[in-house]
Amino acid sequence: MPRITLVTLLAAVLFFPTLASAAQISASYQVNLNSSDPGLVVHSSDIADNPFTFDLNEGDSEYFTLFKIWTGESAVNDDDQLSQPISVDFSFTSPEVMTGSVDGETVGVKDGFWGHYQAGELTWDGPLDLVFGALGDGLLRVTLFDAVFNEGYLFGLHDGEYYGAKVKAKIELLSDASQVPEPGTLALLGLGLLGLTLRARRRAS
Repeated sequence: MPRITLVTLLAAVLFFPTLASAAQISASYQVNLNSSDPGLVVHSSDIADNPFTFDLNEGDSEYFTLFKIWTGESAVNDDDQLSQPISVDFSFTSPEVMTGSVDGETVGVKDGFWGHYQAGELTWDGPLDLVFGALGDGLLRVTLFDAVFNEGYLFGLHDGEYYGAKVKAKIELLSDASQVPEPGTLALLGLGLLGLTLRARRRAS
């Protein structure tokens, strides 16, 4: 291999990080919700593995059912129409250790003639964006989707887990993190590059 080509190759490996072809996504989650009055009393049960694990390529996403939500109340009373907070805490161990939460609210609603339609509503404030990687160029987005649960059409709720709603989640790897060479590798490549440079100067003199 010509000297200039070898020097160029070493410099490229030394100064330009390489991109990983895929990233492993692994996290556990915890649902926090309103379990007492006032407000609609709600319950949840995990559906996705906890923790869950899958692989994503940059630009890809995973869409899955995270948990189920329901109420045991048989009707929406006045106090049930007060919004109450709900959140899902995520603890990631891969692609690196990081934490964050998606926040939202639950509320009981009445509609129609004399409130004959009743239901629980779940809405989320927005997605969770997590930045990762040694260079801060990795970006993972967690989105949870709104849901309506325990709908009733005859002046009450269809109470119980059976009439609950499955809450969907989407995790997107918007940008994978660059893989930076280990310090030992950098030192070795640096010495090699320095040696080639000195050799080239001696031949030129």
